[in-house]
Amino acid sequence: MTNDGKRVRIRRTKATITENIRKAAVESVLKRGFSGSLVSEIIKKAKIEPVVFYNRYQNLEEFFSEFVKGYDYWFSDVAKEANKLETPHDQFIALIEGLQECMIEKSVMLELIRWEIAVDNDITKRTASIREMFTLPLAEKYDDLFKNSGIDFVAIATIIVSGLYYLYLHKDRSTFCNIDMNTEEGRNRVNQAIKFLSELLFSKRNMGKENLQL
Repeated sequence: MTNDGKRVRIRRTKATITENIRKAAVESVLKRGFSGSLVSEIIKKAKIEPVVFYNRYQNLEEFFSEFVKGYDYWFSDVAKEANKLETPHDQFIALIEGLQECMIEKSVMLELIRWEIAVDNDITKRTASIREMFTLPLAEKYDDLFKNSGIDFVAIATIIVSGLYYLYLHKDRSTFCNIDMNTEEGRNRVNQAIKFLSELLFSKRNMGKENLQL
């Protein structure tokens, strides 16, 4: 306010407005999910006029198409960090731990997975396809590593990762087999089980199919 009681309009750069819209969208997505988010709420939180938003985007779908691009590569980032370790086994465990770090707290990445499962549109198809594209080199790497071992490691890893997705998406609804993923104890139980299974698989991979006994 000025001394004569008039409201002073704060000028913001285009970059600042874009960041304000992004932050407002993050807040909305974490609160309501992608499906429940509203343009009006994002506009209000970003403290902009509707015309400012609609001069940039035709609708919420177009905005989300741009917005989620900032989260398309999160799986790739986790994989890059895991690959810095020396052994394939350590890399796999680091990959699993990295994925869980992205899901322990409510996050845009977790909500993006929830949206992909619940809604069929061009955006969810694209983000799911991009993530799959980044998993292919990992799948090929472990397929080659376990070749002639009699162990379909990639299929087992698929079950582990998809199981983790479900456990973290489900954790605010109920426990699962009395394991509470909202607690450190519950997460530790699951982590120890994954480590046990992975150690068992890696220890057996050189035995050959004919000698494999799980």
